[in-house]
Amino acid sequence: MRSSRTWAAIAVAVIVFTFTWFFRFNDPNGGFAGLTDDHFYYLLRGWQILYGELPYRDFVDAGAPLYFYVSAAVQLLFGRGTLSELAFGTTLIALAAALTFWLAARASGSIAHGIGGAVFQILLLPRFYNYPKLLVYTAAIPVLWSFLDRPRRQPILWLAVITVVGFLLRHDHGAFVAVATAAMLVFASQLTWTARFRYGLLYGVLSLALLSPYLLFIQLNGGLGAYRRQATEWVEEERARTPIQWPGLFANPGVADDAREGRFPARAVAVVRDNRVAWLYYLEIVLPFLALFILGLSRDAFRPGWPQAVPKIAVVAVLGLVLDAGFLRSPLQARLADPSVPHAILLAWLAAAIPTLLLTRSSWRPAALRLILPLRALSLTAAVAVIFIIGSIFSSRIYERLEDAYLTEGPRITLARAVTVSEGARRDWDLSTWVDRDDRSGLMTLALYLNTCTPPGARIFIQPYLPQVLGMAQRGFAAGFGDLRPGFFDEPEFEALALRRMRRQDVPVVLLDVGDSLENFRESFPTLTAYFNAAYETAATRTFDDRFGVTLLVQRGRQGGTFDPLEWPCPAAR
Repeated sequence: MRSSRTWAAIAVAVIVFTFTWFFRFNDPNGGFAGLTDDHFYYLLRGWQILYGELPYRDFVDAGAPLYFYVSAAVQLLFGRGTLSELAFGTTLIALAAALTFWLAARASGSIAHGIGGAVFQILLLPRFYNYPKLLVYTAAIPVLWSFLDRPRRQPILWLAVITVVGFLLRHDHGAFVAVATAAMLVFASQLTWTARFRYGLLYGVLSLALLSPYLLFIQLNGGLGAYRRQATEWVEEERARTPIQWPGLFANPGVADDAREGRFPARAVAVVRDNRVAWLYYLEIVLPFLALFILGLSRDAFRPGWPQAVPKIAVVAVLGLVLDAGFLRSPLQARLADPSVPHAILLAWLAAAIPTLLLTRSSWRPAALRLILPLRALSLTAAVAVIFIIGSIFSSRIYERLEDAYLTEGPRITLARAVTVSEGARRDWDLSTWVDRDDRSGLMTLALYLNTCTPPGARIFIQPYLPQVLGMAQRGFAAGFGDLRPGFFDEPEFEALALRRMRRQDVPVVLLDVGDSLENFRESFPTLTAYFNAAYETAATRTFDDRFGVTLLVQRGRQGGTFDPLEWPCPAAR
């Protein structure tokens, strides 16, 4: 029979899941039928499969083929629209929170500390579409721990499966799990180096064998070399567009000056809150190093009774470092939750380890005992700083957040709000409901134009990054590119591929940018520009929502009626 403690942990995990689900679903903060524009980036490529196209063979796959198939499957199984995607993403984010609680509770030996770790992740508000960045690691960590408890082949097999699934969801997940697996083998001190090499070789062979069908598909549809060039091109340009930033901790001098009028604690809290992104960013960078430092002082990770505690926490800390390096890029506000699984576990473990470090001597390494007083002082100072930063940031607006999710007025109101959000997502997906609405944005009017004036089977070529427009218009993208911004895929081979695809598709309209961006596009893609000049004519130029400039090209010989809200021409059907 399960112990009462285990049943209590299961009950709390269910509560964490339920709370997270309603906390996020009831306040989705998405302006396009419940979703954000970046969410549509992934959905468009998944929905492209529903239009009969396959990743890499028919459209650019930046390394997330399984994600696209999952998006397509959600639409087929649970209905077309954004509601199914919103509910699916919410469910997986909630599942990740429950699993994070479970792992944090195991690492700390405390249900209360496990709840604290889960709350840290929940309040970072992971983006709905980023569920793989949580689930892959909540799946990998318990398997890593299982191997450290008892080295054998079965965990190696499951790690290979998780690595390949992670790789197919997004290629860097596979690489990060592989690094964690290598760290696990290094830290498995009960093994000889020969045994470590043998297990590592088995892991590599199994991973390659599981991945071979996908590699064969790539080879048969353009080749691994072309795929590598395509993926490398996208990664290099994306990293150039979203560089690593080092934000200032006191970058809001106006607020800091106002805060100086108060007493010290209030001043410090105000500074941290008003520069929350920077403080959280540096906290997440420092946290794995702090964990490794505390771990180095102890023989048993200050968790006596937990088998193999030192290598288990060390693996999580290494994974935290790897995810920090891979995920924390610009814009930081949107990415702080991405490496939160190892961070939440480390926070929970530190909450349990530091009191033991301060109050006992039995867990200390003999060499560290000679400096026990200064090391305790340093550890206590670090712990107080972490608590102060987290408390200052997450105590702000906590009641308002709960109120926004309708979690403060009882279960009946909470459930009613979930029904309202569902009905709103269904209504907003139905474009006919937008025709006479006063709250219709300019981009929604553009989506209405594309939906009204192009046939369902048409493709839309679009240069600027406007995935929400194509998503809400319920149209596929042309040429295999959901957007084609200057600097991305501007080599001749990609341009020729785009043109070949376009010639096989019905592309009644083209949406280009304006100003310098349009000129850069014409310089970067001269062959496509020549094709557009010959086959299309410029029909209109307009700026939507005071931000998004669009130049409309309509295929020659297809001018039909007029879309009255914009006074733009509608292409005639073929």
